Amino acid sequence: MGRKIFLLAWFLICAVLPAWAQIQKFCIPGVAPSRHVTSLEFSPGVTVVDNNGSVSVNSLTSKLYYAFTPDYNVGIEVPLARFESPDKSANGLGDVLLSAQAVHSVHYIDWGVKLESFLPTATDDTLGTGKWVISPAMFAVLPVNENFFVAAGYKQYVSVAGDGGRQDLNYGRIRLLFSYMDDDQWWITFDPQYYVDYKNSGQAELVWESEIGVMVNAGTALYIKPGAHLGGNWKTRDWTLNMGFKILYL
Repeated sequence: MGRKIFLLAWFLICAVLPAWAQIQKFCIPGVAPSRHVTSLEFSPGVTVVDNNGSVSVNSLTSKLYYAFTPDYNVGIEVPLARFESPDKSANGLGDVLLSAQAVHSVHYIDWGVKLESFLPTATDDTLGTGKWVISPAMFAVLPVNENFFVAAGYKQYVSVAGDGGRQDLNYGRIRLLFSYMDDDQWWITFDPQYYVDYKNSGQAELVWESEIGVMVNAGTALYIKPGAHLGGNWKTRDWTLNMGFKILYL
């Protein structure tokens, strides 16, 4: 736990470094889900599943996204993870994510569709679901002014194949996103998410996430992203913390 607190403190210091680039308003890359740019990202993180029971997953995820145009992109995310609990620990590869996204603008609103696929590549049962999961999503992004936008979306997660001995998945996520992007090239987001488990009737979870980030220069960015379980009778985590370093315009 002390190591995690040290990593958090270190990244908070990095996140408040002054930005040096001059970026156009509302165009900080990677903040609005409808603005595509080719990028390479490295994101260490921790998910504390049960704080009292000392159950957690530490990860380092490499993310590569390629933008064909500002409206179309594809991506791959490869997580390396470590599961820790009093009874067991495991290191290895998690479930690899593939994605494709398209956006169309109508009357200043960006409308988008996204298809993600989680492959059952985890090298240990504790590091993945054991299922091939298909995850279609739709969303809309509304610019309120030059520095602020709101977004809303819905994503469905359904397992279609995989280990017959593992639990099938069928749940949805309703997401709202509020983001402010400052003229000095830093941003902050507030991101409440509501999950509904259709496989187990009555199970739901409200999760909060936020992101604070800064452009270091025209081609790199740093961010920190804390989150926590807020309520509901379905609990997948106590709290989370992700950090990120992005290299843009590859």
